[in-house]
Amino acid sequence: MNVSTLQLYLEYFARAEEFLQAYRDLPKDNAPPPNWPRYFLFCQSIELVLKAYLAWQGVNANTLKRFPFGHSLKALMAEAVSRGLAIGSLARGEIELLDDAHAKHWPRYPEPGPGGNPVFVIDPFEPYVKELFEAVRDALFRSNAIP
Repeated sequence: MNVSTLQLYLEYFARAEEFLQAYRDLPKDNAPPPNWPRYFLFCQSIELVLKAYLAWQGVNANTLKRFPFGHSLKALMAEAVSRGLAIGSLARGEIELLDDAHAKHWPRYPEPGPGGNPVFVIDPFEPYVKELFEAVRDALFRSNAIP
């Protein structure tokens, strides 16, 4: 593993944690969901933690930015699982439900509507994202094995 690969996965992981902390720090308002800034921060943390795992597995930054990955939580999750990410199928399936909103940038850009696709309230997803972060943290920092 070269130094740039090491720096890349550490940077992705650190940013994922920063986005997740910003999500937690942003107050929940009493307005009806979704709270788009919180939604964006939450999903962005998921994207980055998955990219951290894939970078640790040797996938380069340019590949992570392009199709089929880009902002696709489903594609990133599928690749991470295929490369050994130890996450439960329930957590995986639940996190993948957030793919449409994140990949199509619903939190960032107003549109007439999601076209009949559901926009999920994100708070119930927190245990699954916690499981994801723990699985990636275990792989990156508790394992002595280099992929």
